[in-house]
Amino acid sequence: MKLFDGISRTDYQDLFRAIGLMLDQRNLRDIRIWEHADGLVIQGCPPGGATYQTVMLTDDDLNKILHSAYDRRKQVEG
Repeated sequence: MKLFDGISRTDYQDLFRAIGLMLDQRNLRDIRIWEHADGLVIQGCPPGGATYQTVMLTDDDLNKILHSAYDRRKQVEG
């Protein structure tokens, strides 16, 4: 994952918080996350489901998700 290349610290906390919202919206549980050279691979099952859904989030996708989360926070903080 190249999203955090060149910065002094990672924002995994913010990123995983934003990804958590996406997982809640999709109602996925039993989550698996792999960091990949080009982003994250995420798998999860709906409650009672037996088949995992797989989502590949590229660095661009993750950047959009992260900035969307920051925008939502700014709106709440006012």
